[in-house]
Amino acid sequence: MVLVLGESEDLHRLAATLRTFARAPAETPLERSCIHLTVSAGPLGIHPAGEPGTFLWRLDAAHAETFADQIDALAQPARVAGSEMLECTTEEEIPVKVSRGEYTDDFLR
Repeated sequence: MVLVLGESEDLHRLAATLRTFARAPAETPLERSCIHLTVSAGPLGIHPAGEPGTFLWRLDAAHAETFADQIDALAQPARVAGSEMLECTTEEEIPVKVSRGEYTDDFLR
């Protein structure tokens, strides 16, 4: 599983990146991660890339837009904690969980 942790502004930036990708799909590295958004051939979802510790997140425009909506809902000021699972429902994909306010620093160490 890929666990994405962030506060409201971080999540809004991720949602904006996904929306940009949905409008103009192009190889896009995600900020502070080893994940690259791509429209390359292959099954949708996150999969290991050629280099150890790197991953490709293959998305079409519809999934990118849906995921952006889910993330923006999680980032709303009235919502202090919660999570969303982002899955394309392919068998081989690595599930993505986006979380806000659910894990303490002590838990993560």
